[in-house]
Amino acid sequence: MGELLSRLVPPSPKSVLRFARFVGEKATLAAHPDLVDLMVATGRDPIAAASARAEIRVLVAPFALLSPSGFRRHSSVQPDGLRQLAMPTLVVWGEQDPLGSVSVVQAVTKLIPHARLKALPTGHAPWLGQPAQTAATVADFVR
Repeated sequence: MGELLSRLVPPSPKSVLRFARFVGEKATLAAHPDLVDLMVATGRDPIAAASARAEIRVLVAPFALLSPSGFRRHSSVQPDGLRQLAMPTLVVWGEQDPLGSVSVVQAVTKLIPHARLKALPTGHAPWLGQPAQTAATVADFVR
């Protein structure tokens, strides 16, 4: 239904702000009308819109665990897989992210041997809600 609506109803500033509220970033985007306009324009671009629909379909569709050949038994990351990661890993998370609490992300981060978690006072998109802190965190990590 969401895909059908996205094809019938063109994106608007109101729909962008509604989505931003859903991911905990309404105040962020409301303070940046140019960014809202950019998101509306991107949503009206047929290639960008198709890409976004495909991404959402994979992430949230109830049948995301199914492939053309049947059930994907290894479709989610298991704790043992995280424990085997050898590369340094940075996890930047919003403290008000409605898609997952910091405590859950802390537990996941602890499974990764060389991982660091930085929780920022923002929603699902720390690079929007706290761009300077996000950039500084990434720069420190890379150094």
